[in-house]
Amino acid sequence: GTGARAPKKHRFEFDRVFSSCEDQEDVFDEVSHTVQSALDGKKVCVFAYGQTGSGKTYTLQGPSIKPGDSSRGITPRAVEHIFRSMERLREKGW
Repeated sequence: GTGARAPKKHRFEFDRVFSSCEDQEDVFDEVSHTVQSALDGKKVCVFAYGQTGSGKTYTLQGPSIKPGDSSRGITPRAVEHIFRSMERLREKGW
């Protein structure tokens, strides 16, 4: 018939959910292994999910990209990690 359908239930699983009291360094520490995995040739993805205004852009970019600034997000920290890795390899003659 034409009766109302029951809403579908979905089950979601997350590897990690961060609280609002955790800082940018905590978040990067959790995902930094994915940067190294990418350098090792693996395909990786960091997925930021949340409502509008929940902090996805802040977490990924941060308000600052200046090296040493604690408010840097995942992306500038990942770029720093990549360049540090390049320098270490260059020092070893790669």
